[in-house]
Amino acid sequence: MFFHIGQESLSLRISSVSAYHAAVCFAIFASVPSVRERRLRYSFSFTRIAALSLGVGHSFRGLFYIVDAYEPVSLLDPAAINLAFFAIGTLFMPGLTLGAVMMANARVLFETAYAADHDHLTGAPTRRAFFEVAGRELARARRQAGSVGLLLIDADHFKRINDTHGHGVGDQVLRDLVQRIMGVIRKNDYCARLGGEEFAVLLPDTDLDAALVAAERLRAALDRSAEGAAAEVPYTVSIGLAMLEPGEDFDSLMLRADAALYAAKEAGRNRVVCAPALPEQTAREAGRA
Repeated sequence: MFFHIGQESLSLRISSVSAYHAAVCFAIFASVPSVRERRLRYSFSFTRIAALSLGVGHSFRGLFYIVDAYEPVSLLDPAAINLAFFAIGTLFMPGLTLGAVMMANARVLFETAYAADHDHLTGAPTRRAFFEVAGRELARARRQAGSVGLLLIDADHFKRINDTHGHGVGDQVLRDLVQRIMGVIRKNDYCARLGGEEFAVLLPDTDLDAALVAAERLRAALDRSAEGAAAEVPYTVSIGLAMLEPGEDFDSLMLRADAALYAAKEAGRNRVVCAPALPEQTAREAGRA
């Protein structure tokens, strides 16, 4: 208003408006986070780049006119530089709007996919998500001749906890169990809720000795019995461990881990049992099946 009524200067008017627009664009660039999640990365990066580019364009436009390098007759003066600035603003603003729409859409899709792949009670991945990750890890282990361990974890006497304390307390036990598992396992390990009070932990690139150490560390961390820890609701877990054998498929690995879990229950609970290795011929037959 000042450069229009108080002191007529189209160049300074353009510079002041350009500075305001540049500040807004740089603020948008700073406020949009840089995300690593694959489903969100493209839309967020697109919006950040559009905001930064538009901010740089407005900054250059403001600097160009503030030094009076060119005094346009009007905003629509057909001079090349004026048309170039007009085109930049015309192209980038729709791009910035498109970026906002893309971010909102990507966020909705991400939240929907997350809800489908994660258990609403504990936040752990679901059985479906676990089988997808396990399939990829087993394929990678076969290509690279790596080793994979599988832990099946089951809360001991969980029905008794529900019957004695109620299902609300049972739900809290499951949430506590997942939090403790996540605090013990490595970043590249994968924990999921298979159903009820049964959970699975996939141990990529882990040999038998390391898997046994990890399983025992988990059992100790999840020992919330009256003697082992001061807990409002004492509980323990049983763990079945199985190591992937050459030529074995995931179904066979799951069956052996489940048999080891059953053996841990039968042996008195609150313990780790490792499944015996498959005979070489049996492993080959399981792979062909």
